[in-house]
Amino acid sequence: MNQSTERELRELFAADAADAPDESAVAAAAVRRVHRRRRTLVVAAATTAVIVAAGVYGVHRPAATPQARPPVTSSLAPVASAPAADLPAGVKPGDPLAVGEAQCVKTYSPRALAEQAFAFDGTVTGIGPARTGRGTQPPRDLRSVTFQVHTWFRGGSAGTAVVDMSPPAARAGTGDATSEHVPAYRIGTRLLVSGTPRWGGAPLADPIAWGCGFTRYYSPSVAAGWTAATR
Repeated sequence: MNQSTERELRELFAADAADAPDESAVAAAAVRRVHRRRRTLVVAAATTAVIVAAGVYGVHRPAATPQARPPVTSSLAPVASAPAADLPAGVKPGDPLAVGEAQCVKTYSPRALAEQAFAFDGTVTGIGPARTGRGTQPPRDLRSVTFQVHTWFRGGSAGTAVVDMSPPAARAGTGDATSEHVPAYRIGTRLLVSGTPRWGGAPLADPIAWGCGFTRYYSPSVAAGWTAATR
């Protein structure tokens, strides 16, 4: 090998060495590739875990908590009132109930009303046989009358009351054939009723309604007067 050839070979080797990548750069590049691959694997593993967890939750998801509901109103409807009955002909609201052969032991007045054992505003819902009779006493012609009570003025608090009263005999005719046989009260008649226990005792022990103005056809103004009188 002559000197010229030897020189050319050295130059070629030098050029190849210059073009060869730096050893540290090659190592750094390799490290970066390893890190990128690890990050890719971590992200993939995390994504897979999320997907699996979502699937498990979907299968085993707990039942939804029921939402609070407003209170349910009771389905029991209030007792229906009897249809209001027309007053007999010639009678006005607030007039005394005139039935039977009244023998008044007291004259009606607010003060006398306040001495009654019971008093209420009620509507007739039933009429039946008397309940206050006793075998040792002469019978009186009475009827047991059931009322739906709207207001107690004194003597009670229940929603109904049953008292004995004179029967609702047909009123005397006034020349009008349509009113000749109209009873003084019937189912649906609203009355202001007061009275006493027939044989003494508690206010509603064998209660009997008084006539002579102490039982009257309902009117708002008379009811207000009863409220004031019995306070």
